[in-house]
Formats: sequence, structure tokens, C-alpha cells
Amino acid sequence: MIPDDCVLAISDGVVAVVGAHGDVRNVHDESGVYSRDVQHLGEFAVRPTDREAPTAGWDRIARRAGPDGVTTVLSSGAVGDGRGDARPLLVEKRLVPDANGVTLTTTVENYTAEQRTVDVEVTARSSFRHVFECPGFFSARKPVDRTLAVRERFDGATLAADCPDGTTRRTTIDVTNASAVTTDANGGVGTTITATLPVEPGGTATLTTSATFAPAREPGDVQDTPVVSAQPSSPLFEAAADTLAALTLPEGVPAAGAPRFLAPFGRDALLVGFQTLPFAPQLTRRTLEHFASQQGTTSDDATLEEPGKIPHENRHGDRPAVGKSIRAPYYGTVDATPLFAGLVAAYGEWAGTDAVTDELYAAAVEAAEWICETSGADGLLRYDSHDHEYGLAHLGWKDSGRALARPDGTPATPPVALAEVQGYAYRALRGVAELAAQRGDDRFHERFTEHAQRVQDRFDEAFWLPDERCYALALDDEGVVESVASNQGHALWTGIVPADRADAVIDRLLEPDMLTDAGLRTFAASHDAFDPLSYHRGSVWPHDTSLAAMGAARYGRGDAVAALVERGLDALEASATTDPERWGFPELMVGLDQPGLETGRIHHPDSCEPAAWSAGSAFGFVQAALGFDVRDGDPVAQPVLPERFEAVHATIRCHNVPYAVRCTDNSVVMTPTTDRVGSGHSKRSSRTTRGD
Repeated sequence: MIPDDCVLAISDGVVAVVGAHGDVRNVHDESGVYSRDVQHLGEFAVRPTDREAPTAGWDRIARRAGPDGVTTVLSSGAVGDGRGDARPLLVEKRLVPDANGVTLTTTVENYTAEQRTVDVEVTARSSFRHVFECPGFFSARKPVDRTLAVRERFDGATLAADCPDGTTRRTTIDVTNASAVTTDANGGVGTTITATLPVEPGGTATLTTSATFAPAREPGDVQDTPVVSAQPSSPLFEAAADTLAALTLPEGVPAAGAPRFLAPFGRDALLVGFQTLPFAPQLTRRTLEHFASQQGTTSDDATLEEPGKIPHENRHGDRPAVGKSIRAPYYGTVDATPLFAGLVAAYGEWAGTDAVTDELYAAAVEAAEWICETSGADGLLRYDSHDHEYGLAHLGWKDSGRALARPDGTPATPPVALAEVQGYAYRALRGVAELAAQRGDDRFHERFTEHAQRVQDRFDEAFWLPDERCYALALDDEGVVESVASNQGHALWTGIVPADRADAVIDRLLEPDMLTDAGLRTFAASHDAFDPLSYHRGSVWPHDTSLAAMGAARYGRGDAVAALVERGLDALEASATTDPERWGFPELMVGLDQPGLETGRIHHPDSCEPAAWSAGSAFGFVQAALGFDVRDGDPVAQPVLPERFEAVHATIRCHNVPYAVRCTDNSVVMTPTTDRVGSGHSKRSSRTTRGD
């Protein structure tokens, strides 16, 4: 998704695509610094030149990307023609984004016995184009008209754009020790700022270059990140927590991913809420509160808004404001609404019903009402393609144009009822019905309980494939889409699968045409339409496998939990912790199955990286492995510890009581670390061991 020689720096909703020299240079379509869907800088580069050897050039000798930005170390070219000749200078560039811009700190170190002089040229350029206009990320759309200007100052310049939505966007460049400023209008607006750095023998000199964006944003308040560790030591869980923190937007919710999906996405953020709920309930709560504030109140064919509906995504910038995009917000999803209602109920189970505010409860009821009102006569949720210039053809998580097909490749024809969406609806209705019962809302309790049973009965009747002994991918306008796919793993997770069907479904998922050494394929390799290089028809998605693992844990299938968790964690660790230049946590992996290749772990060229629900999958796998649940207000566990770990430690919170969790040899001890406030709940230890 980004060029091979680039890496990402991410924080507070700002992302920089950083090039080979540790800065942002206009050599790729994707290069730039982005905030709220606007490319505030297409170039932000610092070019040092050793005055004593102006043609020597620079060689990169190290680079690291992570939650603290991107650090790149360059060595000056060798002086002289002989092997091993001196390289007099070392340059370190550290690029760090924050809520309102980016800072590039350049430090020059002199390894000679004489003073060196380094001339520095800083270039900053922008056309303030929208992310949807960047050809490296999307099928680029024609840019809207913007009036560009630049204003010089003695130590920098301000680049500005008057945009068609009536706003002015600005990027202000400041350079320490600037000596000259010139402007450049080629390809947008730009500025070139020069400075001179004298570097003492054996000493260092530093140049700080900052870009501040306007309108300004307040930084997010990242709290309550998941805490999990393992023995032998694994950096995976710390990396996953750091990634989720970096992707958390000032709105308080995790963005779907970077660089092109750095915005609130309902489906993605809500599934992260499920994955991390026992470990970071405040992240779940912030996510719920944000999407409750975005819940639909009216009907709009252009955006697919409906009363009670939760949006798919919410984009910013001038394109949505002037009608050149419908994603502000866009409600083109069939699954975010049941996921929202189900997550409110799950949050109530873990945090306590008192933690579900009247506002959240009302929003959950409205979402459940939307499910009931939108469902067909048979109780199932369906969607049609959105007939709009900027609309989506498919409104489930497999939303690419060729995602849904029969085994022979015949495309599914809307209206479509997806297997997993019926599970989401079932779980949502059952959960909100229980919340209603606790509040004495008998009418809602009865209505939602009855509809949930209708959904379960019809799902089992309509989706079951007797020959495959599992559930179909979907129903469409022609009947049953008889493909074996990973969607039924989500259905297991929701509990919609009757107990007498669960073993057969799980066994089918464990067949070689579905299970790779990196997790589940999205589509069975035994079908003619299987494509391991596709986006949704044979690739491997970590979040997909994590939900199936949690589903297997729900039905007590320890063998399946072990198989899915082992493969899922191995693949995440291979992709997320072995390369210091990568954030890892890829959105998807290639679903190849060939001798000599690590199945599913090959980098997919279309993968967003990092993706929030892939980072969240690390914690989803731990949930599955430890078999977490809540009974009578207390956490319980039925563990299946992966063979790769001797022990797993975690901190969880249940009904406002933090617990220290230690799992070894398939047994778990959970110890409250404080008393439940005002309850007289004493400290105790809980030990649960999975039976044979």
C-alpha cells in the first residue's frame, strides 16, 4: 500500500509517508503528510550538503519506524578513492507527527578533527489535495479547484489554500537558524529555506524544522491500552498496544488503518472494541460514545443514513463538503449497526449495567429497532448495492467488487444476506433484550428476544449446506451462494450457530482448503473461484481468524482454538515484530499454499499496514486462548494456552475491578488487585482449569 522504500510515522490522526532519506520527498504519488484526509505536505525534505565534499552524497545505514516516529541514520559518502576511506559526517533525521503537524529534527555529527560546515536546504510543497485525489491510494478523482498562496517570513513560510468549501487550510513552516527563504509555485505552492550549520570537531549540530497545520486539532487522550505479556518474552503484544495507541484519533476511536484509512470506520473500530474489551474497556467506551453521537436520525438516499443506523466511515476535507464524496459521514454498511448494539451489551456485561448510560442504552435500542425494521419478512438483514457515483457495491466487511461469488465464480447478485451479519443481528438483539430486561423495559425485551429467535431459526434453515456440513457464504437474489467461506467463523463467535451444528462448522473451517499456517482463508481453496491474491476471495485476514478463534472458544473446542490461535499469533509476530522498518499488523496476507512458502504470510500488495483490527487481533487471540467470559459479575476463564508460550500474563477489568491474570499449563489464576468500590467485594484468587 506504500512504496517499498517508504515507511510510516503516525500519531493523533496525522500520518507521514517517509522516504528513503528520512524525510518526505515528491518521488511517489503516496508521499506526503496527511491530516483529516488532506495532504498538507507533498514534500517536506531536509537536504544537507558537506561544504568540503559537496558531491559525496549520503548512504542510509539504519532506519526504524515505530510509535515514536521514524528515525533514519545517514552516513556521508567516502572521501577519496580508496577502500575504507573516511566518512566524516553522520546525519540522524527524526520525523515525529503530532495532532497539529510534524517535526523533523536533523542532527549532524562530525567525526573529523576539524570544523565542518554543512549547508542545509529545506523544501516544503503542497497542493492541499484530498486523500481521494492521491493516485497511489485510490482510483484518483479529479481535483477540486483551490486557490493557493504562500507567504514568506524570515525563518520560514506559510502555505495556504482557499478551498471550495469556504475554508482556508494552512501549513506553517518554521526552521531554526534559517538564513534565506524563497518561494516556489511549481506543482502547487512551495518554499525553499536555507540554513548553515557549523559543526565543531567531534561535535554535533541540530536543525529543527516544523510544520504546523491549521485548522488546529486537540490531541487525543489515549488511555487504557491493553496490557498483555508472555513467556518466553514476545514483543508482539506491546507492539499491538503501541499500534492501537498510535492509530487512535483525537475523536477517541482507533482509525481503521494507515495511510489511506486514517479516519473513523464503524465496523473496524467496533470490532477492535470487541477484541480489546476485557483489557481496555475505556477504549471500547470511547468508541461507543463516538458512534452513538454519529447515529442516523433521518433518511438520506445519498448517504444511506437511516434513523438508528451507525455510519461506515466519516471523512473530512473539502471534497465531502462540496458533494464530491458522500463519506461525511457515509452509512453504507449493513453490519456496523448490529455490531454497535452488540458491543453496548457486551460492554455492559464486562463493565456492569450501571456503566451503560441512558444515552448508550437509548442508542443501542435504536440500533436494535433498526435491525427489526430493516429485516425482511423472514427476519434476515439484507442489503442492495448503493447506486451512487461514490457508493459501495457490497456493504459487509468483504466489500470489494468481486468479493462475493459462487464456487464457480458467478458473482452474487443483490439483495444479499450475509452469513455473519445474521449472527451480528442475533447477538445484538439478544444482548439489547437483556439490557432491556434489566431496566424493566418488557416491551423491548420481548420484541428483541422474539426477533432474535426468528433470525436464528431462519439462518439455520436457509444457510445450511448439507453436503459441506457448514453454512453458506450468503443468500442472494438467485438463492443460496453455496460457497464455503470464513464468514461462518464470525457466526460462531456471535452464538447464532445451534450447539448441534457447531462441531461440524468448526471441523469444516479446519479443513486444509480453509486453514493455512497463518490462519483462515476468506474463501475455500477447493472452489474454482479461489484466488489467493484477491482481496477477499482466498486471502488471509488476521481479524477474521481471531473472531473464528473466539467462536471456537464459545463452543468449547479447545483443539480449534489452539490451531487458530497458534497460527494467528505466529503470523502476526512474523509480520509485526521482525522488521524494525515496519509497523507490521497487515490488513491481509496472501493465501498461497505452495511448497517452500510460508502460507499466508507473504506481503499482500494491497494490504493496509498497520490495520487496527489486525493489531486488535493479538488481544482477540488471547481472549480465545484464555476463554474469557463473565458470570454473575466475575470474570471466568477456560484456557487453552498456545504451545509457543509457557505463560501468559494480562491485566483485565471486570465490573470496575482490575484483575491480574496469569495462565500457565492450561490453568489460570485471576487475582483482584483492588476491591470493588463500595461493594465489600474482598480480594480473592480464582483458578479455573479446562477439563479434558
